Amino acid sequence: MTTYHAEKRINHDVTDAFAYLADPANLPEYFPRITSARQVGPDRVQTSAVVDTDGDGDTERVSGEAWFHTDEAKHEITWGSPEHRDYHGSLTVTRGGGESTLLSLQIDAADDHPGIQEALDEALESIAQHLATHSAG
Repeated sequence: MTTYHAEKRINHDVTDAFAYLADPANLPEYFPRITSARQVGPDRVQTSAVVDTDGDGDTERVSGEAWFHTDEAKHEITWGSPEHRDYHGSLTVTRGGGESTLLSLQIDAADDHPGIQEALDEALESIAQHLATHSAG
């Protein structure tokens, strides 16, 4: 199992940040490869994405259903694939000291996948930019 992890400090309210991140409809705004997401049942989300599934350098359009659980008390979101138990992730929003908020993003996969670490960094940057724009407006 390979674990990928990224963190970013932002200046945004923990509760507001979590509310934005916990809404599955917002996934395409902050995960660059997700093209659509919609809730299809309790803790279930249907997603479409453009990813390089076979590592050949060409992206493919994929879609599937994932479990998507939010824990408001912990400010934590966890997700995974019912079909691929070796893939799951989490996003935690915590107070980072002072006025800051710490975003912690982790993905566990069966093996090494080029580009995942960069995708995590991109996702955190997208979250930070969206929340900065949201709080400014």
